[in-house]
Amino acid sequence: MISTAVLFSTHHLPDHPDFDIDAISGLAEWRQATPMLFKLLLGSSAQAITWPLYDDGEEHVCVLAAPMAQARASWQALAALMDKPRDAAAIVARSAIASLLANGEQWLVLDGVQLIGHDIGTPEFAQQLQAIAAEAAALQAALLCGDREVLAPLLAANMDAIGYWCSSASAHLANIEERAVEELPFMQRLNVLAWVEEAQCYEVTAIADPAVHGLVTPYGRWIVPLEMQAVDLGSHYAEEGWITYAPATQPGCQGLLDLNGTIVLPPAPGALYVISPHLAQQIAPDGTSSLLHLPDGRLLMDKVCQIGQREDQLFDFERDMQDNDERNVCGVIDATGMLVVPPQYSSVQDFGTRKKIAIVSQRIGERFLFGLVNSKGEPLAPCQYTFIDSATTSSPPKLRKNLVYAIDAQGLVCMLTLDGKQAFKPQYAPAHHLHGVTAQSDFLFVLKDGMVWRMDFAGGLLVQVDTLDGFRADISAQLNQALGLNKQAPVERNSYTPAQLLELADHDQLRAIAALLLQGDEALARRCVDLALEELKEDDPEEEYEGDTPEAACLFLLWSTAADALGHGTTLDWKSVDEIAMIGQHIAVPALRDFAWDGEEDGASITDGFEAIARHLAPHGLQLVNMQGGEDTYWLAVLRDQDRKAFEAIARQSAIEPVFY
Repeated sequence: MISTAVLFSTHHLPDHPDFDIDAISGLAEWRQATPMLFKLLLGSSAQAITWPLYDDGEEHVCVLAAPMAQARASWQALAALMDKPRDAAAIVARSAIASLLANGEQWLVLDGVQLIGHDIGTPEFAQQLQAIAAEAAALQAALLCGDREVLAPLLAANMDAIGYWCSSASAHLANIEERAVEELPFMQRLNVLAWVEEAQCYEVTAIADPAVHGLVTPYGRWIVPLEMQAVDLGSHYAEEGWITYAPATQPGCQGLLDLNGTIVLPPAPGALYVISPHLAQQIAPDGTSSLLHLPDGRLLMDKVCQIGQREDQLFDFERDMQDNDERNVCGVIDATGMLVVPPQYSSVQDFGTRKKIAIVSQRIGERFLFGLVNSKGEPLAPCQYTFIDSATTSSPPKLRKNLVYAIDAQGLVCMLTLDGKQAFKPQYAPAHHLHGVTAQSDFLFVLKDGMVWRMDFAGGLLVQVDTLDGFRADISAQLNQALGLNKQAPVERNSYTPAQLLELADHDQLRAIAALLLQGDEALARRCVDLALEELKEDDPEEEYEGDTPEAACLFLLWSTAADALGHGTTLDWKSVDEIAMIGQHIAVPALRDFAWDGEEDGASITDGFEAIARHLAPHGLQLVNMQGGEDTYWLAVLRDQDRKAFEAIARQSAIEPVFY
């Protein structure tokens, strides 16, 4: 639902016995903000009242009201200061405002409840309502003394200062919803393409000119009029508050509108992508990219690319820094474009929710070394460690007694404090190549003189455990028993190096597999395969991928590319129950945009959450799948119903055991 400010007129206020909620008339509206004129018309007589349109509004004050007589007087005084209208549109607008204010009703009511970010009845709501009343009084004072500087936006007749005036604004007495086209006479001369829920508009074209697109509400307000000659509308950004458009008069250019249809960024050559409500990426025809702040269009950063939202709600980006090592160009910004981590790393993992630290890496020579930074981007631990412990490759550091397990560049174990300092001087190598074996909850297994020891987190040796061979044999036996591998001999499988996959894999089959993971999007599947092959070229040449065929061996790599690079999947660990409600932010499937989940009502476990997602996807012909069952980490994807059998067949070839919910 789009937050909107609406002006109503009424004969009586709710505390009057003759008040009738059905007798209210609409005057004006404006999306996402309260125009200056709405406040000016309320003036110093604005009073907070109850408003029964809202359930909580029956008991608590939530809107502002003022006598209509004062509003008329304020409009007349303002009109006297305004220049004569220069065009027909300005004449019509002034006439409409004057006539609607003079309709004989006694009260003017400003409903801005949707624009106040607090619940009705809370002290915070009351404070913001009072602040609007104070602003209304200040504007009337400026009008009475003829302060043109304060009133400049109104005198210039800016739409965002005046608002949209029409009696059909009373449509906001109810939610704006799609209606049958045959019920709307003005739509009979238009070709309806789609109902755009995020913009609460129909996307339409003129029957005589189907190339030109527009957006119009069910009550006849044109957000993007056909006269704008938009041949391409990007209304999929409406949830963020913006609409991209390409005018027929400027081929190859794109501009940006807000949800009122006001031009925010004039059309410019190249492409435009909305990143967040406050950020846009502009790509020039020569491929150079810039990050812009919204709504002012201010340049925040040039030569920036690969912008993507993270699990911690920040944004990764890469910078084209030609004078520096091109491999260490990754940084992080917040949703407003403020720099969080400078672009001097090869990767920046998520920040913790409580301990605001993140693992970073740099490529130094031929090695990737890891360090820690805080939420201000300040280095805590330099990038001099070959490993820093985390739950996944994107997670924050894993804490054990407020310490982080790490291995330094010489291959020796240590523990890092939360400020990045070493808890002790590294002296011993880890006793096992599996980090989860070496690092226990309150001690480490380390190697000294061919023997395995337990060591505390202060670097002190506790007790000798076994010889290295005996320890590793014991660990292997425990793992085999836990995995049930002692009962039968492991099945030998084909394995392929990156070079072999690049040489042997059939690209058409890879694209077919990728298309399964991308709901049949062939163009995106080609991009997915290209990205996966590029990753193979940069992979460790001794790495091995298992599968009956080269294509099957690429399956998990294709999933990783579809998830991480293209947003069509996500990784959750068994503790990530809180992420279920935000699954639509992790997996870019339109069917998940309106998914809602309440752990108290729908079950408290993460499996309950996955089943709730599956029920939500079922009417859309989609299924939720965990790529590899039996793991603490869930590798999630969304498949079409008709693709399940093909996916299961490929999974069997690749030693992957998917779980469908």
